[in-house]
Order: sequence, then C-alpha cells, then structure tokens
Amino acid sequence: MATSSKLYIDLYSECAHPDLYAAPWWLDAVCGLDKWDAIRLINKSNLTTAFIPFFKTQIRGLSALITPPMTQWIPVLTKEDAQDFSIDDFLKSLPPCSILDLTMKSGENPILPSSAYHVNYKYSYVIPYHALKEQLRLNYNEGLRRNLREAEKNYTIVISDDVQTFVNLCSSSYRNRKLKPPVWIDQIVPAAVDALKKNGAGVINLAIHQGEVIAGILTGWDTHTTYYLTGGRNGDEGGASAHALLLDHVINEAHLRGHSFDFEGSMHPGIANFFQSFGAIPEPYLQVRKFSGMGRLWSFFH
Repeated sequence: MATSSKLYIDLYSECAHPDLYAAPWWLDAVCGLDKWDAIRLINKSNLTTAFIPFFKTQIRGLSALITPPMTQWIPVLTKEDAQDFSIDDFLKSLPPCSILDLTMKSGENPILPSSAYHVNYKYSYVIPYHALKEQLRLNYNEGLRRNLREAEKNYTIVISDDVQTFVNLCSSSYRNRKLKPPVWIDQIVPAAVDALKKNGAGVINLAIHQGEVIAGILTGWDTHTTYYLTGGRNGDEGGASAHALLLDHVINEAHLRGHSFDFEGSMHPGIANFFQSFGAIPEPYLQVRKFSGMGRLWSFFH
C-alpha cells in the first residue's frame, strides 16, 4: 500500500466523526485491497490539510481515477481544526490518467477547477434529523402516507443475512427496466455487506409477503448519517409499495440513532420526486470529469 494510504489510515484512526465513505475498511471492500489510494494536501507550513481517497482502476484498458463503487461521493478526511481544502489543488495532485470521473462534496464555497475539467452539480436528497419522531411522517406527502398505511397491512419487514437473495433483487430491478445489471452488483455488494456487518455499520432489510421476498434495501451508517446504499425489488405489482415501506422503516431506524437520512440522490426525475415525497431536501455535490488521450474517444461513445 502506498505511503499516502498508510498516513490516511493513521489520520482516520484519530478522527472523531469520520464519514462512512472515508473508512479504510469500506474502501477495501468496494475497491479491493491495494486498489485505492489517497492524495495528501498540505498547507504553506507543510502541514497536512486533508486526505482525499480515490479508486484507481482501468476501464477498457485505459487508466482511470474514479469514485469508488457504491460510494456517492469521495470524502475529505481532515481533523476538526484543519483549514479548508481546494478542489483545484486536489485535482492537480492526482496522477495522470486517461479517464478522471470523481464526485465530491462541494462545501459552501467550493473553488472550482479550471476549464480543462467538466464540472456538473448533482444532488443528494437528505432528511435532516428532527428530535420529534412524529415530525418525520408529517413531512411525507399525502399520497405516500396513504400507500404506507396500506403497505403496513401486507408486508412484514425483517433483517436478513441472505446476501444472494438481496443481490437477486438488485439485479431484478435493472431487468424490470430492461437494463443490464452492472457487474459490480454481483462482485461488490457481497463484499460491502460483509464489511458493514463486521463493523456494525449496516444491515439488509427485506419486505416479505406470504413468505415471498418482494423487496430489499441495504443501509449503512457512520456516527451522524444513515445512507441508503442500494436496493431492489421483484416485478410484483406491490414491489413499489414494499420498497416505500422499507424506506419508511429505515428512516425511523435512522431517527432512533439520532441520524439524518441520506437517500443518496438520483438525477432521474421520477426517482428524485419519489425521494422528495418523503420530505427529503436536495443537497448539492460536484461531479468532476476530465478525459485525456484515448480517454477522449472513450468519452465520446459513453
């Protein structure tokens, strides 16, 4: 492992409230051992300002630096009293590659990179923690509340260790939309579930009707936020209402932990509207891309 990764792990152990996506065990699970690295940012006094991890891989034989799979944005690992970092400084510190595609938290006043990069704002959808549990459903829209009351009569929610059934549900959701399931579902979801379980930081919940599994979701958490990592459902007509009931369940579980709940967003209008029906508030983050050499040809076709 590169020296910067070892220093990153040392700093992680000193942080009081690091993000889930910053955990070295999470990066090992979703990237693979020795497949991720971290850039160390230093200030004018040669002191560490921040560490930022990234996934180093290949796409169609081309070198690529990308956001780790199942990871909404790459985190900034920093001590509580550290100075703000510059996105531009981070990008300039990265090793050369053909494909650069990173999503990262923008902060209130991000320093945007130069025009050599393609920069887009994307949005997550977050339910902030509220001390009153009753307030949660008051922020749901009426149609959702009505569907949940009906779903509560039909489905039972259970915690499960049946990873293969969950993976099958995730794949089924893609096939229902006539899409090919991405490779990472079979390869990475089991490793992520195992890592979350070992670290007491995540769980699979399934919705069951008359002994049949209808839908499932995987959530993970750190000290302040619970994240909806991935999920799936079968083609049954009730799959959508079972999925909504599962989300309502894990939102309430997040509340019991004193957490906000992050849906992890979507740029698909229908999915975004669904998340907002729970009263979730959009929060921006940045997608930064740059293509060099044959990476430009690859980007043209993708």
